[in-house]
Amino acid sequence: MFRKVKDLFGKKESPLVEEIGFADIPAIISDHEQAWEAEFVQAANVSRKKILSTRDSLEAAVRRLSESKRDAAFHPKLEKIVQNSLPQFEKAVLFALGRPLPEDADEFYQACTESLKGCVKGLAGPGRYLRNVFPEEMKEIRAIIDDFGKEVNLFTPVVAQSRARREKVRLILEAHSRACEMDAALERLSREIPGIKEEIVYLTSRRDEKQATIESCDRRLRDDPAFREASAIVERSKKELSEIARKLQGTSSTLVHVMRKAEKIAHRSDTERLARDLRRVIDLVSSREVPAAADIEREVGAILPLFSRMIASGEVQLKNQEERDLFSSPEKIPGILSKMIQENERAREMATMAEARLASDPIRMQRENAEEELRSIHSELKEKERHLQELIGKEKEMRDEYPRLSLQLEAQLSSLLGGNWHIAKV
Repeated sequence: MFRKVKDLFGKKESPLVEEIGFADIPAIISDHEQAWEAEFVQAANVSRKKILSTRDSLEAAVRRLSESKRDAAFHPKLEKIVQNSLPQFEKAVLFALGRPLPEDADEFYQACTESLKGCVKGLAGPGRYLRNVFPEEMKEIRAIIDDFGKEVNLFTPVVAQSRARREKVRLILEAHSRACEMDAALERLSREIPGIKEEIVYLTSRRDEKQATIESCDRRLRDDPAFREASAIVERSKKELSEIARKLQGTSSTLVHVMRKAEKIAHRSDTERLARDLRRVIDLVSSREVPAAADIEREVGAILPLFSRMIASGEVQLKNQEERDLFSSPEKIPGILSKMIQENERAREMATMAEARLASDPIRMQRENAEEELRSIHSELKEKERHLQELIGKEKEMRDEYPRLSLQLEAQLSSLLGGNWHIAKV
C-alpha cells in the first residue's frame, strides 16, 4: 500500500528536452518532411488501390442496372420511371466515376471527394426513383457507394494530418527566415550605428569650431575702429535712402491720385487720347521700379498742362493739403520728381558702395564663410541625429522581437516534431 501511494505522489520525470542549433532547423525539417511525404504517399497508394477497386465495382453495378432494363418487362408506370430516371442516374454516376484520379496524393484525394459527391448526388436525385424498380440492384449500388465513402473517410485524416504538417513547416520556415533577416540586420546595425555616432561627434566638433570662429570674429569686429566706422556709414546711407524713398513715394502717390481723377473725367468727356496719355504716365510714375529721372521729367511735363487746366477749371478737385501743396506750383512738379529720383539714385549708390566696403572686410568675410558652413553643418547634423534615432529604434524593435520569435519557433518545433525542443543560444 505504501509503495502504491509513493508511486502515485512520487516525483515525475520531466520530458526530455531536445536541443537544436538555429542553423540546423531547415535541415531537420527537411529530413522529417521526406519521411512524412513517404508515409503519406504509401498511405495514398493503399487508399488508391481500394478506391479504384470500389470505383470499378460501382461502375459495373451501374452498367448492369442498365442491362436489367432491357432484360425485363415492367408495369407501364414503372417503365416510364425507368425511361426517365435510369438514363439520368447512369449518366450522373458514370460521369462522376469518369473523373481522372491524378497520381499526386493531394490531388487524388480531392478528385475522389468530388467523384464521391457526384455519386451521392446521383443516388439522392434520379436514383431514388429507381429503388422500387430495382430494389436489389440499388441496394447493391448504395452499399458500394457507402464503401467508397468509407475509404475516402479513412483517407481524410491522413490528408488532414499531412496538410497540417505542411502548414506548420511553412510557419516554421517563415519564422526561421525572419530570424535570419533579423540576424543580418542586427549585424549590419552593429556596424552602422557606431559609424553614425562617430560622424555626429565629428560634426559636433566642427559645429563648435565654427561657432567659436563666429564669436571670435564678432569680438574682433567690435574692437576694429575701421569696421565700426564703415558700419556707421552703411547705417546712415540706409537711413538716408529710406527717407528719400519715402518722400518720393509720397509725392508720386499724390500725383497719381490727382491724375486718376483727371483720367476718369477724360473718359466721361470722350477725350480718349487724353485718358490714354494720363494712363501711360500713371503707369510710369506708379511702377514698382523707380523710373529714370529724364523719363519722368519728360512725360509728366508733357501731360501736366492739360490736366492743370482741368484743376484750374474746377473739373478736378484737390481734396487735401498734400494735393494743394503739390499743385500750388504745377510747373515745378517734373523738376521735383526728377530731383528726388536723382537723389534716390545717389543715395542707393552710396549705400551699395558702403555695403561693398563692409562686405570686403577680411574678418567680415571670414565670419560669413563660417556662418555658411555652420548652416550646412547644422543641417547635416540634424539629419544624422534623425537617422541615428531611426536605426536605434529599429534595433530595439528587433531585439525585443527576437526572443518572442525564438520562443515561437521552439513551440512550433515541439508541436511539429513532438517532445520539448530548445534552440541553443549562440
